Amino acid sequence: MGSLRLAGGLVLALVLFASPVPASIIGSALDNGDGTFTYSFTVANSSGDFDVSAWSLDLPFAAPDWDPFDTGFGGDVTVPDNWVAQPGTPVTGLFAQDFISLDPSSDVLVGTTLGGFSFKSSYRPGTVSYYEFSALGESATGSTTGPAQAVPEPRAALVFALGLVWVAFSLNRRARGLAAA
Repeated sequence: MGSLRLAGGLVLALVLFASPVPASIIGSALDNGDGTFTYSFTVANSSGDFDVSAWSLDLPFAAPDWDPFDTGFGGDVTVPDNWVAQPGTPVTGLFAQDFISLDPSSDVLVGTTLGGFSFKSSYRPGTVSYYEFSALGESATGSTTGPAQAVPEPRAALVFALGLVWVAFSLNRRARGLAAA
């Protein structure tokens, strides 16, 4: 009887302290052929443990090359009805793009999916972290496709290449001077 009670207690502890299962934030990047990518996101909450009322992309750059507010406020981010987009506070990255439900009826309920989140950027695709939150304070994290790598400007690449040529020329000239001495 005592071991049964102990096993029941362990199962209860595991249930109470287990990490919540996140909804999946499914990200995709479409190459627009002009040096930009359209990033689109869907919140797939078919197996999550809580209703998602907000979520955030944690990004590895200090400033985006898009206006992080939703189009309803003059920004560049498309969101579904009753959602807003705005800059947030990053957890581990340098910038966060937040998405917030304005009404509980707009939350992504367990067992449902919501798409319609998108923006355009010249940052190249990579793997980025996301964080999702419930109205009750529950949270979870995962990773998805998103803007991750800055594309170097052609002029910056040219200056870098010229610098390498100058260093090579200087080292070669110095080596010839030492050989002659």
